[in-house]
Amino acid sequence: MAAERHRHYSLHALNQFLSMQAPLKIIFIGLVVVLLSPVLSLAGEAQNAFNQGIKFYRAGKFKEAIGAYDRAIKAAPTAAEPYNNRGLAHYKLGESEAAVKDYDEAIKLNPKLTDAYYNRGNAYFIQKQYDRAIKDYDEVIKQNPKSSLVLRQRALAYAGSRQFEKAIEDFNQAQKLNSKDPEIYYSRGLAYRRLGKLDQAVRDYTEAIKLNPKNAESFNNRANAYSLLGKFDQAIKDYDDALKLEPKNARIYANRGAVKLRLGKSDEAKKDLQRATEIDPTLKEKINALLGADKASPSKD
Repeated sequence: MAAERHRHYSLHALNQFLSMQAPLKIIFIGLVVVLLSPVLSLAGEAQNAFNQGIKFYRAGKFKEAIGAYDRAIKAAPTAAEPYNNRGLAHYKLGESEAAVKDYDEAIKLNPKLTDAYYNRGNAYFIQKQYDRAIKDYDEVIKQNPKSSLVLRQRALAYAGSRQFEKAIEDFNQAQKLNSKDPEIYYSRGLAYRRLGKLDQAVRDYTEAIKLNPKNAESFNNRANAYSLLGKFDQAIKDYDDALKLEPKNARIYANRGAVKLRLGKSDEAKKDLQRATEIDPTLKEKINALLGADKASPSKD
C-alpha cells in the first residue's frame, strides 16, 4: 500500500483555523462573585429585606432578590451592601449595565468596599471592557495582594486586552499562591499559545489535565498546540479524549477534522467536519473555506 500523503496546505493555514476555533476566553472559568452576608449595621425593615434578598439569591430567585434589595435600599438608602448584592442579582440575570450602576453606587457610599470593586471588575470583564476591569482588580489587589483569585481574574483581563506578557506575570503570581488551581495553568497555556510559545503551552495544559482530567477544553487546546508543533498523532489522541468528555462539541470535531485533512486522511476529515457543521451550522463557512484551501493545494509525498 502506498504511503499516505500529507496535504500541502500550510501550518499557517492550520494555525488560522485552529485560532478561529479556540478564541481566548475564560469561559471555562466561572467568574466568582462576592455576595455580602447579613451585616449588623442594618436594622429593622432594612435588615429583614436584606436577609430575604440573600435567601432569594442563594435559591436562584434573582428577580425576587432584586425586589428584596429594593426594599432594603428604600429603608437604608446610605448603606452600600444592598447595592452590591442587588448588582449581583442583576449580573446573574445578564443585566451587566444595571449591575455596574449598582456597584458604582456601592463604591460611592463606601469607597473601601473591595468586594464591590471586584464584582464591578467582573461585570466589566463580561462587557469586554478589559481596561476598566483591570483598574477595579488593581484596587482589590492593593488591599489583598495575596488573593490568587483576583490575580487570576486580572490576568484574564490582561489576556482579553491582548497584553499576554502581563497576563502571564499575573498567572505566575497566582500559581505561587495556589499551585493546585487547574484554571491558572489552562489560562496561562492559552496566553503562551497566543505568544507562539507552544512548548510552554503544552506544559501548562498538561498540568491542567493532571489537576482536572474531566475538562475537555484542556485536551482540545493541548491538541491544538501539538498540531502546530507538527505532533499530529499526539494531537489526534487528545482530540479523541476531548470528544469522549464532550461528544457534542462541534469545535473539537472541526479541529480534529482539520488535522486529519492536513494528514491527507480526507474521508475521515470530511466525516469530522460534517459532524461539526451538523452540531453547529455557524461553522460551515469556516469549514468550507478550509476545504477550499485544501482542494486548491497540491498534495505531496
